[in-house]
Amino acid sequence: MHKVLLLAILIFLATDMPLPIHTSPERGSHYDMKHFVNTTDPIWTYKTTNDGEIICEVDQMESITQVDIRYQRLFLMRRKRIRFIFLVCRYEIPLRGQFYYFHRDRMTVTSRDMAPMCTEILLYQARDMSCAVIKIKSLTERGDARFDLRIRNSSIHAKLHGGCHNFFYFHVGKRPVYPLYKPTCQRVLKRPK
Repeated sequence: MHKVLLLAILIFLATDMPLPIHTSPERGSHYDMKHFVNTTDPIWTYKTTNDGEIICEVDQMESITQVDIRYQRLFLMRRKRIRFIFLVCRYEIPLRGQFYYFHRDRMTVTSRDMAPMCTEILLYQARDMSCAVIKIKSLTERGDARFDLRIRNSSIHAKLHGGCHNFFYFHVGKRPVYPLYKPTCQRVLKRPK
C-alpha cells in the first residue's frame, strides 16, 4: 500500500518537472503578458501576418486583476461595396484575457461570455514596454499561427524599437506582412457621435 502511494507521489512530482532535454517545451519565459497589457495606454497592432480586411486595430484596457484583463478591441474593417468604392465600418468587441501563473508569457483570449478565441504568447517585449512581438494561435480554427507587432500609443510616433522590429521579422520569415497602423487610425479611439 505504501509502495503504491509513494510511486504515485513520485510520478506526480516527476510529471511537473521540465525535462532537461531539447524536446521539452520551455516553461514560461522572462516576459510577462500581464505586465505588458497593464496600461491605460491603447496598444496598436502595428504590423501582422494576418491577411484580412482590417485596416486599424487597437486594444483598450477596461480593468485588470491578478487572473484576467477585460478590454475592448476596436478596429476598422474595409468592405467592398460597388466596384472600387469601399465602405469602412468601425467595430468594438469586448474581450477577456486570462493569465497563467506558470506561463506568464501568455494569455487565453475569450469573449466576455467565455467562448474561446485564441492564445496570445508574448515572444519579445522592449525593456521600456513600448512594443512587443506576439504569436497568436487560434483555439477555433486550424492553421498557422500569426504574428503581430504591437506598439503602445505613447510610442507610436517614436522610432520603432530595433529589438521589436528585428524579432518580428525573424519569426515572420518569408510570410507576407501587412501594416495595420497609419496616423489616420487615431480616429478609431474617438467614439462615434
